[in-house]
Formats: sequence, C-alpha cells, structure tokens
Amino acid sequence: TLKSELEETAIRNDLDMERLRDQIAEVTSERDALSAELGEKSQTLDRVQSEQGASTENKTRHLEEQVESLNFRLSETQTMLREAKSGLKREAKAREEADEAMKEAREAAEQMEQELDAKVEELTQLQTEYATIKAQVEDVESRNTEKIAALEAQLEEAHKAVAAAEERATEFARKYGNEFYMRKQLHNQLQDMIGSLRVYCRVRPASGQELAIDGENGLSVNVPDDTTAIVTDRDNEKNPTKHYEFNMIYGPDSSQEDVFRDTEPLMTSVLDGFNVCIFAYGQSGSGKTYTMEGSADNPGLTFRAMSRLFEVVAERQEQGHQTELYLSMLEIYNETIKDLLVEPGEDVSKKKYDILKDSMLGMYVKDLNSVAVHTASHVKTIVQQGNANRKSATTNLNEHSSRSHMVVTVTARTTDGNTGETWVGKLSLVDLAGSERLAKSDTKGQAAKESMAINKSLTTLGTVVAALAGGEKHIPYRDSKLTYLLQDSLGGNSKTLMFVNVSPAQYNVKETINSLNFASRAKTVALGKATKNRETAQAQINKVQTTLGALQTQADNTGAKKSAPAASPPQTKGPSAAGGAKKAAGRR
Repeated sequence: TLKSELEETAIRNDLDMERLRDQIAEVTSERDALSAELGEKSQTLDRVQSEQGASTENKTRHLEEQVESLNFRLSETQTMLREAKSGLKREAKAREEADEAMKEAREAAEQMEQELDAKVEELTQLQTEYATIKAQVEDVESRNTEKIAALEAQLEEAHKAVAAAEERATEFARKYGNEFYMRKQLHNQLQDMIGSLRVYCRVRPASGQELAIDGENGLSVNVPDDTTAIVTDRDNEKNPTKHYEFNMIYGPDSSQEDVFRDTEPLMTSVLDGFNVCIFAYGQSGSGKTYTMEGSADNPGLTFRAMSRLFEVVAERQEQGHQTELYLSMLEIYNETIKDLLVEPGEDVSKKKYDILKDSMLGMYVKDLNSVAVHTASHVKTIVQQGNANRKSATTNLNEHSSRSHMVVTVTARTTDGNTGETWVGKLSLVDLAGSERLAKSDTKGQAAKESMAINKSLTTLGTVVAALAGGEKHIPYRDSKLTYLLQDSLGGNSKTLMFVNVSPAQYNVKETINSLNFASRAKTVALGKATKNRETAQAQINKVQTTLGALQTQADNTGAKKSAPAASPPQTKGPSAAGGAKKAAGRR
C-alpha cells in the first residue's frame, strides 16, 4: 500500500544517511590522522633541519617528497570530504522532500481513509435503507397482489365490454348503412312510381380568393348532412338564414366518384329502354361543367357514364343482349342550334336543325349527326372534339365561361336475342350555361348579347318549372329552344335528375339563393311514371322496311364518313333508325 511504500522509502533513506555519516566519519578520521602525521613529519623535518642543517639535503628532499605526497593525499581527502558533505546535503534535502511528500501522502491517505470511512458509512446506511424499502415494496406487492388481480380482471371485463360495444357499433353502423341505402332505394322507387323530378345539389369548394375575402367562417353555405343545406346571407339582417332539402346534397369535400355513385343506377337504366335526362343548373362559375365533364385526370358524369354503359353492355352481351350506342352533341347558342360533331368542311347551310318529337324517343333535332360509338375512349375523343367547338368566353365570374347550353345525347338500342324484343333508351346529359348578372359579369358587346340570350332561356326554364309545379294546363315549352328540347325530360316520359350547382361565397349568396329556390320548385314537379320504350320484332321489321329507301338516299347524299351516322328519328319514327343506319353504313 501507499503507506507501506512510504515507510520503506523512509527506512532506505535513513540507511543511506547512516552510511554517508560513516563514510564522512572515516574520511574525517583519516584526515585527522594524516594531519597528525603531517604535523609529526613537519616537526621531524624541522627538528632534523635544525639538527643536521644544510648538510642533510637528501634527507630533506626525501622528507619534502613525503610531505608533498601527504599534502596531495590530504587534498584528495579534503576533496572527498567536500563531496561527501555535498552528498550529505543532497541526501538531507532529498530526505526533507521525501519527508514532505510522505507527510502529504500521509495526509492524503488519512483524508482518503476518512472519505472511505464516510463512504462505507453511507453505503451501510444505503444498504439499510434499501433493505427497508425492499421490505416495504415486498410488503406493498404482497398486499396489492389481490388488488392487481382484481383490477386485471376488471380490465379484462372492460376490454370485453369495449369489444362488444365496438361490435354493436359496427353492427349498428352496418344496419344504419343498410337502412339508409334501403331508404334511398325506397325513396327512388317512390319517385319512380310518382315520377318526381329528382334534384341533387352540389356546393363547390371555395376558391383561394373567396377564402381570403370571407374566411372559412364567413362562407354562406353549410351542409350539415347529405340532404340539408343551410344558406346564411350576412347582408340580410331580417331573414339571414334559409334551409333547403333535396334528394342528395354534396358538400365542398365531395368527389366525382361520390356524385357518379349515386347517379349510376339512373344513367344505366337507359340500357333498359328508359329515357333519362341529367342537367346541371346554376350560376356561372358554380361548377356545372366540372360536374358534367370534369378534368382529364378526374372526369365527370359524362365520361364516367359512358365507361359504365360499355361495361354493362359487355356484361349483358353474355346474356344474349346486343346493344348499339349512338352519340350526338349540340349546343344552343343565342337561340340557335349548332351541331358540335360537324365534320370540317361539311356544308350545313341547308340544315335547319328543327326540334321534332318522336313517339318513342321523345324530342330530337332533325339533321343532327349521330355517331356510332363502340368504346369509352372513342366517346372521349368525340366529346373532346365537340367541346372544342363549343362557345366560351372569359368573364368576371368565370375564366372559361360557357356561352351556350350543351346537350350530349346517347341513344341505346338493345335487342334480346332470346325473345327478339327490342327496346330503345335515350340518355341526355345537359350542361346549361351559367346564369349571370351583366353588372357582375362585366360582359360587353357580343358577350353581353350572349348573356342576355342565356338569361332569357333560363328564365323560360324557370317559368316552365313554375308552371309544371303549379299544375297549370299551358306550359310554355316553345318560348325557348332549350325548354322545347327538354320538354319530354321536364314533363314527359323520362327519368330526370337536376344538379343545382352553387358557390359557397358570400359574394355570390344572392345567386345561390335564386338557384336553390329554383331547385326547390323543380323538385315538386311530377313527371309521371316513366315507361320502357319497347318495340316488338315485327314492328321493328316493318319500320326498317319502310325506312330503308330514305336511309339509302341520305347515305348517298352524305357520302362516306369515318364513323357511320345514324339516321335521325324523324325519318324513321323511332329507334329502328339506328339499326337502319348501321345497315346502310355497311353497304357503303
């Protein structure tokens, strides 16, 4: 240990000091002896010199040599004595340093020993406390074992109760979903029975500019559930809040898939021989075209409906059903009908595009091109071609404002190969131009004339709906080409759905209320139960035979085209024109 090492070092230093002292004593003794001898020799020399005088030169020289030798030895002895004394001093100094170091080491050792004793005492105290705490913990654990077991049992029961509650909640949600779906089905069946015009409402998301002006809490339209809309006009102090209820209401977060899912059964019923009309109504910039057409990466009702129609056609083909689909597109611009599928360079100067009525298909436009379509991608290409020909302009309300009403019509002619029965259905998808106030849209010149024409036709539409809702005998369908073309959809043999599109912004709240008031009147219109457009095999043959000549003449006048056009219903009085047109195209 450090203490033992220090003691051994002190002993070694003591021995070295004793040895040096002995050496000094020996040297000192030798020096004294030499000094005595030298004194004696000097006395002898003096005595001899005094006795013998100068005659004893040799002896004197010898004695001098001895004296010189003794002086040399004395000098060496003195040198050794000085060195021994110097070593002794060094040893003494080293011993003092060693003693100081030993003292410090002793003090450090004593301090460490004191600290060690304190640590040992602290450790002993901690061990005592640990033993006490351990005993207490063991005692607590022992006492709480039953309590913990009871709590675990309670927790297990709680988990079982939660699982049972979640299972009941899931079952309740499932039943609620089924009940809700059944309620919708029963409601739709009831509407089919009484023939009510169905009304869906869609609230578009607020734009960044609208949010900057109104803020999320300042928007005027709230959708608390899927059948209720609450409109708050913050500028109307007397009657700021209005409630509206429709068959279905889609909030700003609704997707194109949501909209299509609820309309799909209605649209595919065209393959069962029913006439179906879906039209979008609302202020300019409220999202009508987006609902109907959508975008390239998020298509709307038109393209989704076409895709689904072809899927159902393929499914039913396995059951022996053969279906032919024909597509036409038109716009009503400034009370003038324009065929959107006219081929480049085609002369249409002699075509009047009169609106006529067929006993089976209802209202149709004479001389309108009808293209046989076979795939959804083919339909998409044709619709994009037609959209490119549609009139649009930029206004304060909408960067791409439609300046016309557009109607996309799909005629489906289906034959049951097992029974020979044939039925014809018509799907009309109508994207109405947006209503707008001239002062608000800031349109001028030609655009202002377009706005007036649009507003006039929409006003007539409102008048027709009001007359139908009021049960009046005279309905002014002929006051505009739009209402005349939609006559069978508004008051005839058709399943009709109206989308009312609205903006959520306070800036547009007046137009929003007007649109929702119009939709509220529209939902009271009773169309009567829609019937299936059937024709027997013999009736089909008779119609085809009577129209072959007219179709051949039309084919010769029209010339060969990329897609074989179907004959217009006026010349064939019904869906047999589609089949006749196909045969005529085959001969060409």
